[in-house]
Amino acid sequence: MLRVRSLAVLTLAAALLFVSAPPADAATGPVYAGTGWKIETGQGIYSLAPDVYTVVFADATARSKLKAYFAKPAAQVTAVTGVPVTVTDTVDATPVTACPARHRIVVHYEDRPTGAAGTSQALPCYDTGDGSAWGGHVRIDSEYWAKANWFSTDAAKNDAYRANAISHEFGHILGLDHPNYDRDKDGVVEAFECATTSTGTRPLMCSPNGGYYNSVDAGKFVLSFDVPGLKQLAANWYLRGGV
Repeated sequence: MLRVRSLAVLTLAAALLFVSAPPADAATGPVYAGTGWKIETGQGIYSLAPDVYTVVFADATARSKLKAYFAKPAAQVTAVTGVPVTVTDTVDATPVTACPARHRIVVHYEDRPTGAAGTSQALPCYDTGDGSAWGGHVRIDSEYWAKANWFSTDAAKNDAYRANAISHEFGHILGLDHPNYDRDKDGVVEAFECATTSTGTRPLMCSPNGGYYNSVDAGKFVLSFDVPGLKQLAANWYLRGGV
């Protein structure tokens, strides 16, 4: 099943907390798109602040079902950006109509959160003071577990799709947009029209889906596409004058 996200925008202003030194390889100015990646400027996000982002859960069911899927992407974001992302057991009942506390990412496990079959949703919030990723809500469709072969009759590939779907929505909260473009030059940007590696791997953030489909790398951001975007989000904090 295809999965997309809503383009809802939630906002909050807040004071900023901790700053470390800017990356040594920072560009001379902020950058918002590159090969296989794009930043969610249309959602008000231009950068990733350097202090801790925390993954929490809407309830015990969401925690039980989804916590394990956040380990790989959270560790990867921390490693490639230097921005700490921690996955906790905390339950946070902030409703999806409101932004959670600063740098909290609330994960929900819901039946058809958008009303459409097989569709998950990210509701990113942004800091109105500096345009950095605030946090927000990740709403994962419980239908992915309703059948053993929701995505694929291959059990391993089926779970890889789940992992990629979860990390895709997580990426939106951190500030990555769909990097689709008019690759075939027919005047229309279509589903799956994204940069690809020589082996055909699309960015994890490609709409409606992309990423790796093996058990080792599923759920990770693609090294040649998504990862440079994450690094640029962190660099943009300094390049935009984050304090």
